[in-house]
Amino acid sequence: MNEINKFRIFNKLKSIYRINSVEDRKESTAEHTWSCLMLADFFLSEMKDKKIDRLKVYELLMYHDIVEIEAGDTPLHPDNTSTDKRERESKALATLQKQIPTVLSEKFGRLFNEFEAMQTIEARFAKAVDALDAEIHELNYKKDWKGWTADFLVAKKSKLFHEFPKMKKVFESVLKYLIENNYFNQS
Repeated sequence: MNEINKFRIFNKLKSIYRINSVEDRKESTAEHTWSCLMLADFFLSEMKDKKIDRLKVYELLMYHDIVEIEAGDTPLHPDNTSTDKRERESKALATLQKQIPTVLSEKFGRLFNEFEAMQTIEARFAKAVDALDAEIHELNYKKDWKGWTADFLVAKKSKLFHEFPKMKKVFESVLKYLIENNYFNQS
C-alpha cells in the first residue's frame, strides 16, 4: 500500500495550472500532458519516414512536466524574465524522486533528463510536440496572445521543428493564421 500511496503524488499534476486558458479557467499541467500525448500520436501516425520509438516518446511526454508538482510551471511568455527554471526543476526532480514509487524513481529522472538534453530523436520530437501543443491550444483563446509577437514565437520555437517537416509546416501555418487574424496586435 505504501507504493500506491506514493503514486498519489502524480495526481497533484491536476492542480498545477499553466498560463493557458480553458474556457473560464487555466489549463492544468495534467491536461497539457494529455494533449501532448494526443498530438504526438497524431504526428507519429502521419510520419512514415522517420524511425522514432513511439513508446519512448509517450514516456518522455508523460514525465516531462512532473517536476512542476514541486517547481510550478514556468511559462514561455514575453513578460517572463525568470532565469532559475533549470535550478528549480533540478531541485524538484531530486525531491520528487524520493517521493514517488521506487520502481518509477530512476525512470523519471532518466526520462526528464533525456527530454531536457534533447540528444535523442525521441526527445527532440517530444520537445517539439510540447512546444507546438500550446500554440494549437491557444488558437481558441485569442486574448491570451496579448503581449506576444511573431518574432518572439519564432525565436523561441522555430528551431525545434527543423528535424520534423510536418510539424514545421503546422507551426508555420499556425503562425500565419495568428498574424492574419491579428492575434499579435492586441492592445
